Amino acid sequence: MVAVIAVLLVAAFLFVGVRALSDRFNRPVTADFISQEHIDDSTGRLWIDVTRKDPSVPSYCIVTAVDYSHAEVGRREVIFPAGGEKHERVAVEMPLRAPLVSGRVYGCSDKLPFYMDADSDFYQAR
Repeated sequence: MVAVIAVLLVAAFLFVGVRALSDRFNRPVTADFISQEHIDDSTGRLWIDVTRKDPSVPSYCIVTAVDYSHAEVGRREVIFPAGGEKHERVAVEMPLRAPLVSGRVYGCSDKLPFYMDADSDFYQAR
């Protein structure tokens, strides 16, 4: 009985591990935070590296600015229209509520929400 339960647990852990790795490597869009830049008291610039599997599909990322206590002090949704390169370094300027210390990429997707327009110049971070 103990051996059967141990085998089932090992199989479950392997299944979860393989599934997690598969999801991680099959993401259509990924981004990494590179650095931040102080522009003025209410504006900061975050640099991110974006990798898209298929640049012909519009996508977006959510980027956040954080302070010393890791509290969010700014947020920006950045749209990447169809076209461009697979790998890009992008500067994202955003308004801040407090001094900028670092940044994070909250997440990315190629499934644009209904309120985003991939052809709009308003959202472009470049």
